[in-house]
Amino acid sequence: MSTPVRRSRPWATRSCRDCMGWGRLDRPRCKACWGFIAKATDRHCDVCRREVAALDGICRLCRRQAGLIAGPDNKTRVDLTVAARTGHQLFIIGTLRSRGGPPPRPASSGPSEVRLHRVPPHWTELTLFEIPRDLRGVSSKAPLLDPQLSAFLSTRAARIAELRGWPPRTLGSVGRGIRILCAVHRPGERIRASTIAQLTHTAVPASHVLEVFEDLEIFLDDRPDAFDAWCTEHLAFLAPDIRAELDTWVKILRHGTPRRGPRAQATIGTYLRNILPFLTEYAAKYATLRQVTRDDITNWLAHRPYRAHDASALRSLFRTLKAERLVFANPMRGINGGKPATTIPTSLTTDEVEFVAQAARQDPALRVVVALAGIHALPARRIRSMLLEEVDLPGRRLDPEGLDRPLDDYTAEAIIDYLAHRHRRWPNSTNPHLLISRNTATTTAAVGTFWMDRLVKELPVGVDRLRQDRILEEALANGADPLHLAHVFSLGTRTSLRYTSAVATSAAEQGPLTP
Repeated sequence: MSTPVRRSRPWATRSCRDCMGWGRLDRPRCKACWGFIAKATDRHCDVCRREVAALDGICRLCRRQAGLIAGPDNKTRVDLTVAARTGHQLFIIGTLRSRGGPPPRPASSGPSEVRLHRVPPHWTELTLFEIPRDLRGVSSKAPLLDPQLSAFLSTRAARIAELRGWPPRTLGSVGRGIRILCAVHRPGERIRASTIAQLTHTAVPASHVLEVFEDLEIFLDDRPDAFDAWCTEHLAFLAPDIRAELDTWVKILRHGTPRRGPRAQATIGTYLRNILPFLTEYAAKYATLRQVTRDDITNWLAHRPYRAHDASALRSLFRTLKAERLVFANPMRGINGGKPATTIPTSLTTDEVEFVAQAARQDPALRVVVALAGIHALPARRIRSMLLEEVDLPGRRLDPEGLDRPLDDYTAEAIIDYLAHRHRRWPNSTNPHLLISRNTATTTAAVGTFWMDRLVKELPVGVDRLRQDRILEEALANGADPLHLAHVFSLGTRTSLRYTSAVATSAAEQGPLTP
C-alpha cells in the first residue's frame, strides 16, 4: 500500500493567514509563518487578540510591527505591545529583510516605558488607491459593508429630521441614500461629497444627506470651488504669466491682506467680467501684463459703453500688481475713467400702485414683500434674510439687522396672514427665516434671489422701485432733509443726497404754484 503524496495548492497571489502579508503563495501561510509555528507556545495573541500562533503570548505580526516602530537602530529594547496603539502595517512578503547588514547602533539613552494597550475592536483596512465610486446600479437593499456606521447615520438623520421638520418621505429617502453609501464603503473609508452628489440620480435629496455628514471625520468635502471653476473655464486662453498675475490679484481680493480687507465675491466677479474683454483683446499681443502701456488702456476705454466701471476694475488690477511688484509701473495712473451714470429715482404712478396692491391681496408672501419694501423701504437682501425673531408682533416692533422700527397695521396683518399660510403648508418647518420656500422649508437657509425674482415677476415694478417710491415719499414729506433720510432708512451720504436731489429737481421742473 503506497503512502499518499501531499499535494500543494497551486501558486496564486494571496495573503498569509497569520501575518496577512501579500505575496505569491502555494499554501495558506508564508514560509516565515510556517517556521514561527514550529516554535510557537500559544494559539492566542495577547496584543492583537487574534487566534493565531504566538510565542510568549505575542504573534509574529505584532513582533514585526514592534520592530518596524523601533527602527533598525534599536533591536534589543522593543515595545512588543506597540501594535495595540498603532495597528499593523501590512507588507509584501519578502521585503522586510534589509540588504547589506544593519547600520551601527547608537548608544541607548535608557530603557523605554512599556505599557499594555488593547487594540480597537474593529480592524481598519487602509486605502491603497482612491477609486471614484459609481453608485449607478447600487441598491439600498444590498448587503452593508459597515452596518454600524449605517445605524449611527440613520439615528443622526432622524434627530436632524426632528429638528428641521423633515416629512417622513424625505427621511425615508435620506435613509435609503445612507444605506447605498454604506453598501459601497468599507469600515474606516472616508466618504466624499462628490460620491454623495451622485445620489441625486437615484431620487435621493443629496443636500439633506450632506447635512447628515457635516462635521464628521469620515466625511471628505471635495466639492470644487464654484468661483475657481468659473476662472478655469473663462481664463484658460491666457498666457501663463498673465494668468499667474491675474491669480495673484484675485487671491488678494478674495482673502485680503493685513492692511486690506477681502472683497465680496459678487464684486470680484463684476471686476473679472469688466476686464475680460480687455484680456481677450491684448492676450494675443502680450505675454505679461508688464507690457501693457498707458496708450493701450486709453484706446480701449475710449470705445467702452461703461467706461467708469471698466476703469475701476483695471485700476484695482494694476494697483495690486504694482504693490506686489509684479509690474514696473502702473499704466492706470492718471487716467480718469469718469463718473458712473446715476439714475434719478422716480415715484410710482397711480396705475402701478393699484396693480401692486391688487396682486398683493392674492399672494401672502408677495404681500409681505410689498409691505416691507413699500412701507419700510427694506432692500431685497434684507427681506430675504429677515428672521422670525426680528418681528415682534405683540410689541408691534420690527428689528431687521439691529434697526428698531415701529410695525404698522398693514405690515403686521400681512405677516400674520403669511405665518398662518406657512403653518398650513409647512407645519413642521423650523427654518428661522420669515420667508421660506419649498426648497428651504426643511433647511435653515434663506430664500434665494431666484425665488424673489419669480415672486415679483408679474408686477410692473420690482422691489427696488417700491423702495425708491417710499424714500421719495418720506423726502417730500420732510422737506428733502438728507440727514432725516439717512437716520430713518440707514442710507449713506451719497444715497441720501441722490434722493433729495431728485425731489429738488422735480420741484424745480414743476415751478412755483400760482394761487
